Amino acid sequence: MNQTERVLILGAGINGVAIARELLLNGIPVCMIDQGDLSQGASSKSSRLVHGGLRYLEYGDFSLVKESVHERGILLDLAPHFVKPLRFAIPLAHRATGVMSSGLRFLSGFRVPGAHWLNNQFSFSSERGMYLVDMGLSMYDWFASKGNLPRHSVHNVGEPGLPDINQDKFRWLACYSDAQMRFPERFVVALLHDCQKIARQKGLEFELLTYHQLSLKNRNAQLTSLQNPNLNHELFAPKVIINASGACGDLTLQQVDVASPRLMGGTKGSHIITFNQSLRDALGEQAIYSEASDGRLVFILPFGDCTLIGTTDVRVEGNPLDVTASPEELEYLVGMVNMVFPQVKLTNDDINLHYSGVRPLPYQPEGKAASISRDHSIKEHEGPSGWIVTLVGGKLTSWRAFAENVTGRILKKLGKSYHSESKTRLIPGAEHYPQTADILKAEQDRLAEKYQLSQASIQTLWTLQGTMIEEILDSLPDFSTDLLPGTNIPRQYVLWTINHEWVETIGDLVERRLMLIFDETLQAATLQALAECLVETGKLEAAQIPATLEIYQAHLTKFYGKRIL
Repeated sequence: MNQTERVLILGAGINGVAIARELLLNGIPVCMIDQGDLSQGASSKSSRLVHGGLRYLEYGDFSLVKESVHERGILLDLAPHFVKPLRFAIPLAHRATGVMSSGLRFLSGFRVPGAHWLNNQFSFSSERGMYLVDMGLSMYDWFASKGNLPRHSVHNVGEPGLPDINQDKFRWLACYSDAQMRFPERFVVALLHDCQKIARQKGLEFELLTYHQLSLKNRNAQLTSLQNPNLNHELFAPKVIINASGACGDLTLQQVDVASPRLMGGTKGSHIITFNQSLRDALGEQAIYSEASDGRLVFILPFGDCTLIGTTDVRVEGNPLDVTASPEELEYLVGMVNMVFPQVKLTNDDINLHYSGVRPLPYQPEGKAASISRDHSIKEHEGPSGWIVTLVGGKLTSWRAFAENVTGRILKKLGKSYHSESKTRLIPGAEHYPQTADILKAEQDRLAEKYQLSQASIQTLWTLQGTMIEEILDSLPDFSTDLLPGTNIPRQYVLWTINHEWVETIGDLVERRLMLIFDETLQAATLQALAECLVETGKLEAAQIPATLEIYQAHLTKFYGKRIL
């Protein structure tokens, strides 16, 4: 390998991994590091939606909406095991309100002089009425006209098949189509599997090191393990360093002694998950996108057997990885649910889980948090540390387009041509994906019989891996049907995950590989068994199990409000 062409990527979230994949497809070797686990930041703390950005129309971000709906269509085709169509409903109470306030938001988005002054001086109803929403959705349909999702429609509240919302407050439901990515954590892992495959095919070096930090010595990169400080890797001089650490971007620049004005001004978004059955029944299989009392739009989403509610938009300072949901945010989200579904009478006791993340947004010292641009850009630094490119912004929907933009810029500066394969390259697990529900069921029945596993086990594994699961199970020696306690997951699959999916800690397994964090009743016995699997694979010492479990349960309480049985 030509070491001088190696690109170093800092941050193993969706944007960093996507850029690694694009670089490898273009023949460039890659080394990636992250100070924590992969997708530990905003990638795993989002609303889990692949959406076109309906509300961005109000701020005149037409290019972002166009890009988002285009990328949404690509993802629906390339990752059917991770990205599913989802129908949304907007509750509406009035016909013609909100036109003036929406117009001012539009003008503000274009930074028209006087727009903010007018908004501060005059009181206009912020509530969006049916005429305004219908007009916006018609425009949204136009942007997505080349897609294969149904167009919007407007219905009376109470019509069969629609969410059972508050009929005393709302008169109509405006319905439109978007998409959901239930587990972006698993999506990032799938992209990394593809990186490995591309590297093998092209004879390139690809290395991913989690729980590592970087120091620069005369433009040479020194990588040190945070798990084992005595483990140092060879020095090398990267051609370019890509700072893909998201909301931690400014902190990363400080760590490598790069002087820069503040770039990141991320806002905190908090979510709650509830297994309240009354709410799940009232919601059905459609999502709600409703306006709260402060004018912010909040999602109420079907999420497997439970309901996901979010998000807030709060300016924050400090380390983005330390944020948690405040009591005020939890009350806000619970209150939002009760405004739309008063019959449910949701309380804080119904919250089974909460989580918070910080959006990697550009720094904007003034204005409402909701008005900060959701578009993406890059900032370049050249100096004693070499050439460093920092990613600003980025969304779960537009990761591929962002990666194309960054990779194209890097290759041009390196004097190389760029070509794109990612628009048509399937995400691992999508190969030969069943085209209908009947074919899918038949395939899962076949796998259940082949491996003597329950339907529940096969469905769980399918959700994690898509069509890759048969190849994985076939690779396991003397396959056993023994399950991880309290789950439908074979214990041997857990061992395979540890050995092949960059697992270092129990949190990696629970929160970002096996997705057990979303189980209603995560058991202490499950955590114990996972710790024993880490011991078996050499990731943990047996004597460390009690302390590890105590520390991890405290982590679950602090960051998720998670109850362990």
